[in-house]
Amino acid sequence: MVHGIWDKGRVYRRMAQFLTEQGHHCHYPDLEPANAAHGLADLAEKLKIYINQTIGPDAPFALIGFSMGTVISRYYLQRLGGAPRVSHFFSISGPLRGTLTAHFWPGKASRDMRFRSKLLQTLNDDTSALEPTTIHSYRTPFDLLIIPARSSHWEIADDNHVVLSLFHHGMLTHPKVHEHIAATLQEQNQNS
Repeated sequence: MVHGIWDKGRVYRRMAQFLTEQGHHCHYPDLEPANAAHGLADLAEKLKIYINQTIGPDAPFALIGFSMGTVISRYYLQRLGGAPRVSHFFSISGPLRGTLTAHFWPGKASRDMRFRSKLLQTLNDDTSALEPTTIHSYRTPFDLLIIPARSSHWEIADDNHVVLSLFHHGMLTHPKVHEHIAATLQEQNQNS
């Protein structure tokens, strides 16, 4: 579970509790610096190290990214070779094509999340690395951080869900998101 800008992994505590009760083992690291001062690729490298040390270098798993964490996760999947290990990627309120709000924040992280940023163009120009991974995308039309909210809609996703959460972080606690992730993982376990 990969958190967003200025967050800690604990933003996932309610989702992790729900998924743990369903029999899943959840990891939600604190990626530092939380403001991504060195850019999103830097945090993706740190995510890869955490995954290899905690889950192991070969074990398969599902990946959940929220907000900036979706782009960090995509970099890990597409540029750092993570996709073959990841059965499902759940993208929650991510600036997949950028966000207007990033144009008002200083720093490398915001430059990486702006419309037509070099990093986003690289990820969006070639998504072939994601072919082995099933992708689920969630967005709320009321998002005030991902503007336009449609930037969280992913054309290559196996499914896109519109969730009527009244605010950005509410997506992490919304029952519809929790239940869909749990049902998807349960179905995968039954088919394995």
